[in-house]
Amino acid sequence: LWPDSLTVGGIKKGSFIYRYYHRLSKKIYAAADKILVTSKEFKKYFVEEFGITNAEYLPQYAENLFDMHCCRKEPDSNVDLMFAGNVGAAQSVETIIRAASLTKDVPNLYWHIVGDGSELENCKQLAKSLDTQNVIFHGRQPLSKMPMYYAMADAMLVTLYKNDVISKTLPGKVQTYMAAGKPIIGSIDGETEEIIRESECGLCSPAEDAVALAHNAIVFCNEKDDVLFGQKSYNYYANTFSTERFFNDVIRHLSE
Repeated sequence: LWPDSLTVGGIKKGSFIYRYYHRLSKKIYAAADKILVTSKEFKKYFVEEFGITNAEYLPQYAENLFDMHCCRKEPDSNVDLMFAGNVGAAQSVETIIRAASLTKDVPNLYWHIVGDGSELENCKQLAKSLDTQNVIFHGRQPLSKMPMYYAMADAMLVTLYKNDVISKTLPGKVQTYMAAGKPIIGSIDGETEEIIRESECGLCSPAEDAVALAHNAIVFCNEKDDVLFGQKSYNYYANTFSTERFFNDVIRHLSE
């Protein structure tokens, strides 16, 4: 999202570089007949930042890589929550570790981290220092094995660090979770929070709030409406993020 994305890299609003790219971005946007945006928050941004009103919502599609039935967990006495994807600074996996440390006394609740990244070792060290026996690191796994890991989870986790620009985006894992028919527990702001609430596919708390995430995990343990959440998750994917829906909308926009 230009020029706002510059601030994530340390460029300050009001600086010469920011003002230059603001003018350039506005010129490019104003020359477009129609702007298609992947986030509803982007649409608001164009109106508030540039006075541009011809932006329309076209969410990015997700391939239905995993059949929701093969990803459904067989009932057991455990509650397994799983984060799958890049373990970097932006993903704030540290929030998951801290939430796990607050739920150490909750029986049969486990937090799984599947993936690799620049913050993986730091997260492992944090888990060790907090003595979180309920956190399990699985490392990087090939795509072919992901259905097996999804089938281990009662719900999937999505987290991002607190940032106004980042919160306007939607992590691609959200669509993938939904395509697999998985409930979602988020510690995230903005666009993703809105989608979780709108779809009623799970629970969401503010970004980087480990206490609230731990609370929602306990709520999920007590209610465990994973089948209902999962079906609503898949329904939202089919109606909003499917490949067929995306290309039908692209054709409609081009025809117009």
